[in-house]
Order: sequence, then C-alpha cells, then structure tokens
Amino acid sequence: MAKILIIEDTDQLREDISDALELEGFEVINACDGDTGIQMANKHLPDLILCDIIMPGIDGYGVLQLLKSNEGELRFPFIFITALADRENFRSGMELGADDYLIKPFTIDELFKAIEIRLSKHRSVEIRIKSQIEKIENEVDNRISELKMQIENQKTVIDDISAINADVVGQLNEKEAQLMHEALRSIETNTALQDIAKQLSEELQKKGISEEQRRVLIDLRYKIQKKSALSNSLTAFQLKINQTYPNLASNLFIRFPQLKQQDVIIITAIFINLNTSQIAVILGISPESVRKSKYRLKKKLGADKDADLAKFIHELNGIDS
Repeated sequence: MAKILIIEDTDQLREDISDALELEGFEVINACDGDTGIQMANKHLPDLILCDIIMPGIDGYGVLQLLKSNEGELRFPFIFITALADRENFRSGMELGADDYLIKPFTIDELFKAIEIRLSKHRSVEIRIKSQIEKIENEVDNRISELKMQIENQKTVIDDISAINADVVGQLNEKEAQLMHEALRSIETNTALQDIAKQLSEELQKKGISEEQRRVLIDLRYKIQKKSALSNSLTAFQLKINQTYPNLASNLFIRFPQLKQQDVIIITAIFINLNTSQIAVILGISPESVRKSKYRLKKKLGADKDADLAKFIHELNGIDS
C-alpha cells in the first residue's frame, strides 16, 4: 500500500487520521509540526502528504514551498487539511501547487476518496512519464544502432579505399614518383612566393617607412606578381604529366569529350593522391573552386554525385594506356 505522511499539530486529529489509514492498510508516518514534516518527507519519500495549514513554526504553505524541487515541482501529491474554508486561502494553496483541500471537519469517506483520487492521478502521470522515458530510450537505442551500422559501413568503405590506395602506391613506377615530386616542388615554390608577397604587403602597411623604401617594396611585389610563378609551375606540371602519361590526355578526351585541360590536370593530381589544397596551389585557384571543379568532374565522368571521386578515378581502366 501507499506510504502517507501526516503533518498535523493537533494530536487527536493526527492520531485519528493515522488510525483510520492504518486500518485500511496504508503505511503512515506522523509529524507534529512543519519542520519535522519536511525532514520526514525528505527521509521517507511518501506517496502522498496530508498537511495542516496553521501550525507553529513553518505553516502548511511554507512546507509546500520548501518541498518543491529545484524545478518548482512536487515529487508527491499534497493535500491541505484545514479549517480555513474561505476562497482566498483555497486559491493561495492551489496556486502554490497543492493538489486538493480537505475542510475540517471531514468524514473518513471524504478522506479516503481524496487520497484515492490523488494517488490514482499520480500513478497515471507516472505511467505516462515511464512510457515516454521508454519511448525515448528505445529511440536512443535505435539511433545508436543506426550510428553503429553507419560507422561499420564507413569503416568498410575506408578499408576499401585504403586497399586501393595501397595498390596504387605499390604500382607507382619511377616516372610517377617523379611526377609527384614535381607537383610537391611546385607547391612548395608557389607557397614560398606567396609568403614573400604577403610579407611585402605587411611591410607596406607599416608606418614610418620612407618613400624610397615604399617604392622598392612595391616594385618587388609587382615583380613577384608578374613572374607568373603559378602559371610556370602549372606548365612544368603539365609537361611532367605528358612525360609520365603520354597517352593520358588523348585517351581521356576520346573517352570523355566534354573534359577540359584543367579536368585532366585534376584527374592526374587525384590519381597521384594530391589533396584539394595542393591541387589549388598547382592550378592557382582557391580550394573551394577545386571542390566545385571536382563536383562538375563527377558529372562529366558519369560518376554518382555521392561517389568517392578518388576511388572512381583509381578504378577507371586504361586511362593512361
């Protein structure tokens, strides 16, 4: 049976209520004032509280407020028992969160009926909350299972790509290694020149430099920009492509007539495992432009939009023969 806490300073009334409830099989806890009632409530966690309003020390309203959780909710049904039957006191108690009122004097039947209604409603709420928790737990478990499956699928794809890359690396001949070296050398050269140009621009922003110094700095920056290092590096890279894969461009253009020269460069760079940033430096464009070019390249090669472009290119047969 349910556990009920009675907080009542009138000894006779408290004993009468306690005896009646115990005869009905309820477990009863008694408190003769508000302070003791709060202690008993926190210690025994009753299923329902019957509480007088006018008591020495902490009154019933104070007990109700102090028993609320940090979220302002009660953990159990709370019924006031009081001789204060006016509307104002009734409204005050309900606004504080009381579930019901029993006006003194009340009959045993009225007492049992009020207790049963509040316990029944509380059990109904607990059942709904438990159902919602179970639903959320099931959704979380299902989501975890889905994520585990996705992780396993991704791991399989990664393992497949790693195996393909291992095969490609193992098949690289000396010329392919030279092409990779040329690409990386070009990237390093262009990165260094870009750093120098950036430093020159920063020097020009400083205060206190003479007009002669400014003129020299501007002249140096202009020469670096006019040197067209990116274009020269791209040309060198293209020459290396032609040396390493003499039939690559013609085979690609025959098989995919919609390709452009830049597409062939990107395909070759991807084939030797250059990343987006490195390709951007080779072509002299932004990484975002490279990503867009890769997306368009998928369409031209007939690959699915969600396909892994590197894997797709590695699986192309005869592109360099």
